[in-house]
Amino acid sequence: MRSEMRDEVCAESRGVRLRLRSLAWITASVSVVAALAPPLAAADSVYHSEHLRFTPEPGAPLRSGFVENVKAQGPQIYAHEIFVLNGAQPGTTYVVTRDIYVLDPECDGNPDVNNLVIHSDVATLVTSVAGNAQGDAVVEPQDVAGFEGTHGVTWTVRVAGGAVAYRTSCTAVTLD
Repeated sequence: MRSEMRDEVCAESRGVRLRLRSLAWITASVSVVAALAPPLAAADSVYHSEHLRFTPEPGAPLRSGFVENVKAQGPQIYAHEIFVLNGAQPGTTYVVTRDIYVLDPECDGNPDVNNLVIHSDVATLVTSVAGNAQGDAVVEPQDVAGFEGTHGVTWTVRVAGGAVAYRTSCTAVTLD
């Protein structure tokens, strides 16, 4: 009986040691994987992302539309802008323009305060037969280098070669 108990205790002890070794191996493996994983893009501490609605100009059809401005501030993508139109004029080519009011977070454009506004065409959208379209623009870190500060930004959508059809309100964006 003693021999059987001793064998049973030894077998149980071996099982515990085997489980501890397995646990140690799993822990070490997870640590190695975590150490080798690429760093995640850290979201900006001042400006994260924003959903800005497009407002139609009088006579411009639009069921809904928006800009999703995501500031990833990663090593390869600083920001990602997504543009969506639903129920706009079918079969139409639109140009999306980003207007940056340098150091003017209210987008006043007042020449007495600051008259520098940078207009950049950033995307072309072509609507389907239902008037739907989407597109995007990527801002790389080198695009904003040396441009730190809080600026006002709006986006406008115009018919290619024509008038503004949709616009967002002004938003203050801090580049750091």
